[in-house]
Amino acid sequence: MISILMPVYNGAPYLRESIGSVTAQTSKDWEMIVLDDGSTDNSWEVLQELAKEEPRIRLFQKANDPDGNVARNIRWMCGKAQGDYAFYMSQDDTIAPDCLERLSRRAAETGADIVLPDMLLRFADGQTGEWPCSYPPDGDYDRIMTPREAFYEAVDFHLHGFGLVRMALMADERNDTSYYDSDEYNSRMQFLWARNGIAFAPTTFYYYQGNPDAITHRFHVRRFQRLKTHILLAQSFEQEFTDSHRRLRLKMQLIRTYITMTHLYFTHGQEMTDEEKTKARQCFREFERHISFNGFRRAVWQRLNNYERAFAAAYFLLGSALPLQGIYRLLHSPHR
Repeated sequence: MISILMPVYNGAPYLRESIGSVTAQTSKDWEMIVLDDGSTDNSWEVLQELAKEEPRIRLFQKANDPDGNVARNIRWMCGKAQGDYAFYMSQDDTIAPDCLERLSRRAAETGADIVLPDMLLRFADGQTGEWPCSYPPDGDYDRIMTPREAFYEAVDFHLHGFGLVRMALMADERNDTSYYDSDEYNSRMQFLWARNGIAFAPTTFYYYQGNPDAITHRFHVRRFQRLKTHILLAQSFEQEFTDSHRRLRLKMQLIRTYITMTHLYFTHGQEMTDEEKTKARQCFREFERHISFNGFRRAVWQRLNNYERAFAAAYFLLGSALPLQGIYRLLHSPHR
């Protein structure tokens, strides 16, 4: 049995389509664990209507935790699940009608701990798009990746994390639940723990991009916690890979994440309270203290564009790019 895990928070406009893509599955060997995380809209009423029509949908409620995150909700739902495999999807994502059937068949054929479908972006107008990680490496659906191969490819999201995951991995106590994006960190670590390998299946998971209220689209000071999960990622990666060629790929992911977070801080700094700014700067300080680019600065520099180099130069020379904030504001002043 597959346990589909879906946390819901104010997702009423999307639930019929999202859950409808599950109830339309050609496979019938599934249950759906839906956790309403303190919604303030009519999500719970919509969920109750849908559950009346489909007994395999199991509904739960809990009070919303303003400091909670997806990883904590996943751990909570795993405690209620009965399946051998878990499949996580957000309240606005959808899956192709044959998705669960093809994934479970591939898991049975290969014994793999994780089976990944194709992953396409789906927009509000119905159009779809691709990411570098949308398909298996080289388009090879017969490939079985080793844990280390998959972990290496996933460090900069050349493998996505939406797939069928053996429940023992999804519920593993080693999964982190501390940070805003711990679920993304955990999906990478699950690749590393997947001792029976990672397989692929030609079916599609649709990652919705049209929800303006999605946590990935709204600014919140917790987004700076990505700097902390990347410290954890770097520590795990450098334990596995000691050669400079592979570590360079990690360093590129680290510097680009740091630049993205610095840009986020500059563009939203005026919206934050003093307390929020303090929390954000703490994330930067921890990253700057733990992440070293010694031995990689030239190689990293050569692979950055001119805009990225401005941030990297400050980081390499001053130990932080935050001192650029005054210059950034001057350059982007509406009165300039």
